[in-house]
Amino acid sequence: MLFNDLREFIAEVERQGEYQLVKGADWDLEIGAISELVSGTAKSPLLMFDEIKGYPAGYRVAANLFTTPRRQALALGLPPEARGLELVKAFREREKDGVKLVPPSVAKKAPVKENIQMGDQVDLLKFPTPKWHELDGGRYIGTGAMTILRDPDEGWVNLAAQRVQVHDKTTATIYMAPGRHNAIIRQKYWDKGQSCPAAVACGQEPLLWSMATRRLPWGVPDYDFYGGLRGKPVEVIPGPTTGLPIPATAELVLEGEVVPPEVETRKEGPFGEWLGYYAGGEKPEAAFRVKCVLHRNNPIIQGNPPSVLPPIWTVGWHIQKSAVLWNELDRQIPGVKGVWMMDDAACQSIPVIAIKQEYEGHASQAAMVALGCAETGPWAACRYVIIVDDDIDPTNVSEVLWALASRADPETSLDIIRSFRSTKTDPALSPDKRRRGDLSHSSAVIRAIKPYHWIKEYPPSVKGSPGLMKKTRDKWSKILNLD
Repeated sequence: MLFNDLREFIAEVERQGEYQLVKGADWDLEIGAISELVSGTAKSPLLMFDEIKGYPAGYRVAANLFTTPRRQALALGLPPEARGLELVKAFREREKDGVKLVPPSVAKKAPVKENIQMGDQVDLLKFPTPKWHELDGGRYIGTGAMTILRDPDEGWVNLAAQRVQVHDKTTATIYMAPGRHNAIIRQKYWDKGQSCPAAVACGQEPLLWSMATRRLPWGVPDYDFYGGLRGKPVEVIPGPTTGLPIPATAELVLEGEVVPPEVETRKEGPFGEWLGYYAGGEKPEAAFRVKCVLHRNNPIIQGNPPSVLPPIWTVGWHIQKSAVLWNELDRQIPGVKGVWMMDDAACQSIPVIAIKQEYEGHASQAAMVALGCAETGPWAACRYVIIVDDDIDPTNVSEVLWALASRADPETSLDIIRSFRSTKTDPALSPDKRRRGDLSHSSAVIRAIKPYHWIKEYPPSVKGSPGLMKKTRDKWSKILNLD
């Protein structure tokens, strides 16, 4: 099942009994604290905040959208009952033969145009923007947001999930990490002495939003890639002031320009970022001057604030990254039996790769592919790559830890590769490195595998063989409630 907008997704979640309405919460810390508390519960429902303190009913914030495996599968259009590698296999099936790009189409009807404020009518403070974390430097309307930019030279449109802080009625800031596509595009405008036209969508269909978290190759338009995945074009309208294509069914869109930093900056941050720390500090950021606001009746701000618990803010990110890496591995090496980005790790940033060893160095080769993949490498906060044998289920943390404890010898099974690029939001960057502007970190490869040159002599494990376990499951599954 795929959805046309955020509301359809929420309605389906409510129908399935994973929805909770919360009335009367305060935008100042309470919405964030409630979201964090509920995310740790067994059912962890999607939260819809309404009648927020100081705001009229109908101006809402949705949080914890994707905190269960079922809702992550639902958001990505995958089988809701699938788990682990079943989800990865289903997602990679869409992309294994490549994705045919399908350009967006212009919508005949656009709910996002139900309300349009321009010029003096613009007031960002009319929306119940939360202050999500205690030490945040302000209110962030963009946590589940999508920043839309067009390359001024090549004409393609990029989407990116970037935090957006509200400063006053008409001014915000968009944090763009150096080296990311949007930061490069923005700099092109500045180098020409121009402001950068920008639009920020603050609530949209989940699979479309997931495109903003992907790291597609330079020049590949996210809208077109999304159209290929979905099998039909996304409907957009030209923004009234920028002409940028904005989703016709978006909940709320801010439109304007990011001025060069020498023109105007605002203090941005700190913000509780994606690794679960306030690491970036407070820095000057170029002002985003908002000239137009479009929103639906009873708008919903999509809240995906980072947290120590990764599922709060991602939409099956680990599933997508696992699928992308597995496809990349299959293009380069044989014998890959499973790939899993550990969903309990910060940013789901630890890939576990199961291989059937076929030659000396096979494991190291697989690790190098993972470190070189844009979706999973060090730029995506990857500090560790774990390689296991094909008798280990990479989605099972207990089995992975068993392999680490019983097959990895620290003297011979661990390699460290240095000088990978990081960002200022990396909490492990030392104060000295920050002062020097050294945003580099190392990554480690752990080969939790039987040594290839004496693999046949390695003691057999006590795990039941696949044949025995299947035979036993088939006979006893109903009696023992194994299904």
